[in-house]
Amino acid sequence: MSISSSDDDTYCTTMSSSSQHSHHDNDDRTIVLRTMRSLESSVYKRPRAQSMPEIFRGEWRRQIVEWMYVLIKYCKLKHEASAAAVYYLDAAVMCDSSSLVKTPRDYQLCAMTALHLALKVYDSPTVRVIKLSCLVKLGNGQFTEEDIIQKEYELVRALGWRINPPTANCFLQRYMELLPFLDGDNECEDGVDIDLSDDDSVQTSANEHDNENDIDIDQLSPIERRRRDRLRKLEEVASEFIEVATARDRFLSVPPSTIAYASMLSAMELTSDDLQQKQNGYYDWSSFLRNMTGVAEMGDIYGDFGADTNGGSVSRSVCRTKMLLDRIAKGLALPPEEEDKDFFGTGTTRNSDFSGKAGDGHANSNENNGDRGNFAECTTASAMLSSSPASPTSSTLNIVV
Repeated sequence: MSISSSDDDTYCTTMSSSSQHSHHDNDDRTIVLRTMRSLESSVYKRPRAQSMPEIFRGEWRRQIVEWMYVLIKYCKLKHEASAAAVYYLDAAVMCDSSSLVKTPRDYQLCAMTALHLALKVYDSPTVRVIKLSCLVKLGNGQFTEEDIIQKEYELVRALGWRINPPTANCFLQRYMELLPFLDGDNECEDGVDIDLSDDDSVQTSANEHDNENDIDIDQLSPIERRRRDRLRKLEEVASEFIEVATARDRFLSVPPSTIAYASMLSAMELTSDDLQQKQNGYYDWSSFLRNMTGVAEMGDIYGDFGADTNGGSVSRSVCRTKMLLDRIAKGLALPPEEEDKDFFGTGTTRNSDFSGKAGDGHANSNENNGDRGNFAECTTASAMLSSSPASPTSSTLNIVV
């Protein structure tokens, strides 16, 4: 099937920034991120967990999503594909033509179809995409190739051919462009903003490094080599946090931009701890937070945490998301889900219930102040990276509800 997409979906393509303007309103990165956030809250808005049929959420949905990630990691494909496939699946469950997903079998078939479609969008169709025949085998003979082809046709029509959602992984790639490093022989003075437009080692993502086989590592300087390794490690850990959020219904109401920022902060704490122990340098936290406030427009997680502004609401939701992810990583109990509405809201805007005037006083509580996280110190959360996943051929989609 030929895949096409609308003009507003072009943000996922790699953009080479030539702008040297100091004002972030003229920064190409700001424009792209602003467009992505607009799309995530409009045409690609996620459904709320409470609005989904009970049979297709909770543990059932979590097992399906985790199966997708196991397959993606085993085949060494892009995590964006799993995130997009989950969006397709959730949207299919909630689409007006509910005949698309009615039974558990429909859900399983739609999950396989969504992953097949996402792989065609996010990976090279000539090199890395899993063949349809192989995907059918993973279904333990429950579905045929014709079943998936027909369901794909129904799925893209239900999606309105909007198949490039701004996933948390897409935001993560953009945020990583805003992360400068400090090295012993290349430190930046305090108060000086970092110009990242010419820093190829910072702008190049870990996935891009994996695909650049023509680059000889021996030709890189020690600093470039360290930065490359750090970026790869950072992306791996942040992607694990994103996976945790993607698989859990509790984070369905959290925008992908917020999940990506919270995941990156948690990953930076974990990897900073490792880097400092080895004395290999560290992240420039202050400049990164400035970039996330100015360029990415994600709010000041220190200054406007409780402010009655959109920036304040975003910073509060980022800190709340990070707190939840950190507690999951440590295996700790989570606070009541009912409290989330005071941080994430339920409407189309994200600045309601965040002014410090919430009905039950959550916004002013010490517990909420603790949701900021201690970004200046490294956490000691349990390791997020798991060992090599088992072969997906050893498990199927035949999951008992």
